[in-house]
Parts: sequence; C-alpha cells; structure tokens
Amino acid sequence: MSSLRSTLFRLTHATPERKASRAQLKLAKAGDTEAYLALVSYYLDLSLVYFGGCLREPVTTRFARVEQVFTALWQHLPYAERVSDFEYMLASALFENAPDQGSIRSSEALVTKLRLLAPKNRFAFIAYEFENWPLRWVALLMRTRPRALHRRLSQARCELCGIRWQTLATEERECLEAISIAMDQSPNLRANKALCDRLASFPRVSEIKALWLELRPELVEVRHRYLPKSDERELLLGNIFKAIQTAPMTQPPLMARVVNTLHFARYAKIKVS
Repeated sequence: MSSLRSTLFRLTHATPERKASRAQLKLAKAGDTEAYLALVSYYLDLSLVYFGGCLREPVTTRFARVEQVFTALWQHLPYAERVSDFEYMLASALFENAPDQGSIRSSEALVTKLRLLAPKNRFAFIAYEFENWPLRWVALLMRTRPRALHRRLSQARCELCGIRWQTLATEERECLEAISIAMDQSPNLRANKALCDRLASFPRVSEIKALWLELRPELVEVRHRYLPKSDERELLLGNIFKAIQTAPMTQPPLMARVVNTLHFARYAKIKVS
C-alpha cells in the first residue's frame, strides 16, 4: 500500500523538468540519441562539479572522464526503469570513477574543504545545494530517508564552515538537523516558533546557522568555477553524441528487468579509463 501511495505521489507531484526527463529516458531507451543528449544535458553540470570537487586535475581530463561516463551510461540505459534508476547509476559511476591521483589542496579554502567531505556527503550536498535538486530526488537515489539525508547535509555544511560534526553534542546535532529540515520546507510559523524557542538553549547552534547562511554566496562561486563555457559545453555534448552513435546498448536479461521493475538492483558497474 505504501509503495502504491509513493508511486501516486511521484506521478502527481512531478515537476515539468521531471516529466520531461521521464519522456527523454523512455525515448532514449528506444535508441533515440537526441533524447539521450537532452537527458544528459540536465546532469552535465552535476558531474563536472562533482569531479572538480574531488581532486585537482586538468580540465581536459575531467571533460574526458565525464564523456566516457555518459557514453557508458548510454550502453547500460536499458537497465533503468525509472529516472531515479538512471540517477542511481550516474551517482554510482561518479563514485567509481572519481580521480584518485592529484592534490586536494586549492587556492580557495572552501574548495579544499569540499574535497575533504566523504564522497556520499559531497554528492548529496552538490545535488541539493549546487544543483537545487528536490530533497526527495536525492533521498531516493541515495536509498535513504529524508531525515538521514538532512543529517548528511548538516554534517557537510558544518565541515565546510570549519566545524567538526563529531565535536558537537547530540542535542546540538539534532537541533541543526531540525534547522536543515526547516530550511527545506515552506515557512511554518508554528514550527519556526518552536524551533526558535529550542535554539534559545543552544547559542552555539545559532552561530552555526548564521555561518551556514553566510556560506551560500561562496558556494555559488565554487560551482561556477567548474561549469563549462558555452563553447566547451557544446563540444562536450557533441563528443558524447558522436560516441553514442556507435556505442551498442547492452540488453539486460529478463530476470534483471523484472527485478529492476520492483527495486533497482541489477546493473553493471561502470568503470572508465
């Protein structure tokens, strides 16, 4: 019953962008390369920023890795029954193919701190804060509950502000998670009043919240550091388009398709050179 309710909620609360992604995925699975390119364009920035937030490396190397990842995803596209399945494969490919040689140090302290985050925390933070993904999308592909995801986001924000999550008391952590939830939801006067009353007992948490808010303008600058220029974007998409023209799709076994219809679990790991 809960599964049916969840499905109905996704169908009736989908944004126009989500509906477009579903249509593009359906066409792409049927071999429509242009539809796949349109789908890729939505996730291109996320992938470039994620790899840029791992280690320092030449831009050409980062672009080549992203190109290979999306070419490999095209080949494994028939495994994805839903958009969240494609996003799960993408996230897994980003984790598997993150650069492992290079320096984490940057002339910008915030970039260095971003690179020090745990991979899953970094991905969740970039998807939610940098790319403005709705919380339920991020929670769905990370196979976690929204409350647990807010814990990851709260931890990431603290680490980026120079505050170690482990040094906070349990009550302070719970309060910060409540603030994260409040920031994600529409204004609720009663809930906000209760949260303000709660903050009165934790002055340090109020200071951390202020740091979180001050962090946002700097995050915009960090994101733009890794975004491609218009001509670079066109070249990268063009290279992906050329690559998928000759890259054959891998058709999953019938049992894998049946399993993935219920729960996305049968897919091949994507490893690029």
